[in-house]
Amino acid sequence: MNPTEAALLRELVQRAAPKRLAEFGSGLTTRFWAENSEAQITTWDNFPDWIAELRTAFGDAPWLPRVDWRLYTVTPEGPRSVEKDRVPWEGEPFDFLFLDGPRSAHPQNYGRSGTFRFATKHAAPGALIVWHDAHRPHEKELARKYFAHCTRQRKGSVGWCRWETPESVGSLSKFVRKLNPFT
Repeated sequence: MNPTEAALLRELVQRAAPKRLAEFGSGLTTRFWAENSEAQITTWDNFPDWIAELRTAFGDAPWLPRVDWRLYTVTPEGPRSVEKDRVPWEGEPFDFLFLDGPRSAHPQNYGRSGTFRFATKHAAPGALIVWHDAHRPHEKELARKYFAHCTRQRKGSVGWCRWETPESVGSLSKFVRKLNPFT
């Protein structure tokens, strides 16, 4: 993450002051969220060796007890065009979600659609949903598909919106957002 992204993400998470934060794509951002919030963090990644490396690298950081590390498998297998399943979750909704995984280093099983689908099911009303790589065509398409009824914003490679349930948005707002999805 570059300094401009870090400043924006810090502002977003500190302004939101989340209690429960979901992250897809464990890594240095896991530490970033922990150091810039008091949230309980549930972070998912689809590479067990990476999770093990992170846990070792973060050692005995004082915020580590607030992090719940989760491994998941992207299903069904297939390219971007294959709609992916949501990761199962039985806990409380999240008030901040960061979508930056699973890793696109393996495009044969690219699973970003599953993380966007997860957000539509497990975001609390008014939650802040943030996604990385918002400038990429695939992420733009996913944001339009899953967050069309929300007011979306983007600065560089970071996109975000406040979650609203689709039925809570009036028809005029829906119409305006379809004309300009980043209003």
